[in-house]
Amino acid sequence: MKAAVTTHVLMQPQPDAGLGGDTATFLDRVSKRLESLSHEASGANWKYETDVNDDNAKAALESTLVLNEAVLEVLRELPAHTGSTEDEKRMLNLLALMGGVPTDPAEQESLASIQSKMTTIYATATVNGLKLEPDLTELLQRSRNPEKLLMGFIGWRNATGPRTKPMFGEFVRLLNKGARDGGFKDAADLWRAGYDMPVADFTSMISGIWDEVLPLYEQLHCYTKHRLQSFYGDKVVPLDDGLIPGHLLGNMWSQDWSNIYDLVVPFPDVTPIEITPALVEQGYTAERMHRLSEEFYTSLGYPPLPASFWTKSMLVRPKDREVVCHASAWDFGNDDLRIKMCTAITGEELLTVHHEQGHLYYDHFYGVQPYLYRDAAADFFHEAIGDTIQLSVVVPEHLKKVGLIKGKIEQSKEQTINALMAVALSKVPTLPWALLVDVWRWRVFSGEIAEADYQSSWVALVEEFQGVKRPVPSTDADFDPAAKFHISANVPYIRYFGAGVLQFQLYEGLCAAIGHTGPLHKCDFYRNHKAGKRFADMLSLGRSKPWQEAIRVATGGTSDTLDGRPLVRYFEPLMEWLKQHNDGRSCSWKGRK
Repeated sequence: MKAAVTTHVLMQPQPDAGLGGDTATFLDRVSKRLESLSHEASGANWKYETDVNDDNAKAALESTLVLNEAVLEVLRELPAHTGSTEDEKRMLNLLALMGGVPTDPAEQESLASIQSKMTTIYATATVNGLKLEPDLTELLQRSRNPEKLLMGFIGWRNATGPRTKPMFGEFVRLLNKGARDGGFKDAADLWRAGYDMPVADFTSMISGIWDEVLPLYEQLHCYTKHRLQSFYGDKVVPLDDGLIPGHLLGNMWSQDWSNIYDLVVPFPDVTPIEITPALVEQGYTAERMHRLSEEFYTSLGYPPLPASFWTKSMLVRPKDREVVCHASAWDFGNDDLRIKMCTAITGEELLTVHHEQGHLYYDHFYGVQPYLYRDAAADFFHEAIGDTIQLSVVVPEHLKKVGLIKGKIEQSKEQTINALMAVALSKVPTLPWALLVDVWRWRVFSGEIAEADYQSSWVALVEEFQGVKRPVPSTDADFDPAAKFHISANVPYIRYFGAGVLQFQLYEGLCAAIGHTGPLHKCDFYRNHKAGKRFADMLSLGRSKPWQEAIRVATGGTSDTLDGRPLVRYFEPLMEWLKQHNDGRSCSWKGRK
């Protein structure tokens, strides 16, 4: 996850009123001021998230309010400028993307205070003395005892939801107030406005892509459901409604199923591709995992991470204080790049490390741009960079190159299906989850979902999109959305859906750059400077061009939009196997529309 301080919105500059000096001077002045205040706010928020206490929370709140006020001052001046060049016009629009907070100072403070309280609840919640990271996360990943899994899964929701629920309605009201103060209908309209295309077209594009990839998810869901039923039995996994109990999928939000690979591996007698045992056996530490990831990026011709990364980052959970363990990447300017995460020694975490370093290399390459262009082409780009690298990392031949697979790699259909299943369990379930999180928030913001229906509507969307059910019924006190960091921290989530699709487009583009032939899933561009250059050319653009242009650069001109077909091509062998394996089974589920 890329750390962010402000919410971005889109507004159109109004005709020049002759105020605030010429546009070039205005842009230079506000860029310097916002850059300085943004780094100060990031510093205060970093201090809070790496040491959760009341004093740091207060300092983070104060710095955020100062930044918000500066943004509002800029927005008040903005109508005086239209710009005389394309760059000036784009920069004015990007400045306008920084709005979205209420204009009233008291409401600003209330909004920031509620968000701080919700984040603190999330960071400090425990279940029977167990923290989310690493305790509950490891429990969900490793246990095969359904009662223990239920304790962790529902316990986390009980520890976060009831405390957050009383303040969330007011939080929504204030977000909508900020959106309306910026000229939008509501916060849903605001969130979807920053994608270089009309809101209706963006929503339609996302819906169309989901239709492209849904058949693959349906087949994966069907197969997984029956394998879990075989392992746990009819009492734990009844097949009458077609839904999978959420606590059995190896992840607190059922968004990544890779931790149940041992239960669903298609060919268990074939040597599985498992990274975790190799990491443990070889004595990997958190730092060594981050060094291994860095070496992939440097193999593309990129510079090492700055020395300050290793002294200023938080790579393990401190023993002497509360922290926000949710992994995030931070850019403080001048190549001061850091990661904050409580790294566990698992294969899943190794991929997360590659993901977070992807943010930092994006930060590095667009660091040459003017301040207002130092951001991703669109938010889903930032999330896709490291995930593109992950697709090369998980190639069995690559894992052998870096020593995480010993011995012979079996070149067989069975091994291919096993390997693709491992990737699919990580990548594919993220898509419905990422979609439902913001579909729910868009409907909450628009008023389509009333406050009294927050929980019931959430449960219904989890069933509809994921085909997953809450293992016990809800009560009036429940508020399961608060069990996800991004909702408590107010981070838009559709970016992860876009990233889940875009990474396969970028991967296909880099594989084309090195002349790869054959199945897409066999491409490894490790140590290839041609792939590195094409990627760097895109990364260096930052936000200086619309995101469609960034896709053109990365794909060698073969595409200029988000496209689900490369993802489908990547998993073609697995899809054919799943359809054959599921033949004759009912693959529908309750609530599916």
